[in-house]
Amino acid sequence: MPPRSRRSAADTRAEIRRVALDLFTEKGFDATSTRDIAAALGMNQSSLYYHFAGKDDIVRSLMQTRQHDAEEFLTWLLAQPVAPGLLRTAALRWLDATTEEHVHGQRLALANPAVQRRLSGNSHAMAGTFDRVVAVFTGPEPAMADLLLVRTVFNAVGSVLTAAPDTKAEPADIIAAARRMVLALTRDGGPLP
Repeated sequence: MPPRSRRSAADTRAEIRRVALDLFTEKGFDATSTRDIAAALGMNQSSLYYHFAGKDDIVRSLMQTRQHDAEEFLTWLLAQPVAPGLLRTAALRWLDATTEEHVHGQRLALANPAVQRRLSGNSHAMAGTFDRVVAVFTGPEPAMADLLLVRTVFNAVGSVLTAAPDTKAEPADIIAAARRMVLALTRDGGPLP
């Protein structure tokens, strides 16, 4: 009989994050226990605790992953020549990197503001990264309308989620609507790159 295949720690952590996020979305963060997560994974709680100290640690891990994505995106953006159409190109690139997990993560944050506040240490880093993204398009002293437009373009998924709380919109629907929003908001090119 061949030896049983073992998942890497990184794969196990990714699966825990995925299952936990599904449960948080389905049942709510507070109503989901680590026992629920372990049971859904077919593992005991001690195995879960080997990878994550608890639910907050799982959510923190999700936030850190997205922060890393944002930093990579900013590095890419800073290497681009400022030219007409860059706002649209950059916003679509960010949106194309948005996964189902990201949509569920934003949905979780919107539905659980207390959890988001408690774990906000990483969200300050994310906000700082996106302030730098926005500044590429608006400069250091932007007109308020320009600032709000660029923030809205890059927060298209969050805007669509805010508009869809009582719907059964799937992540693919949210991303498709966000794409249409980005295209509409960046249609004429305007004064921004």
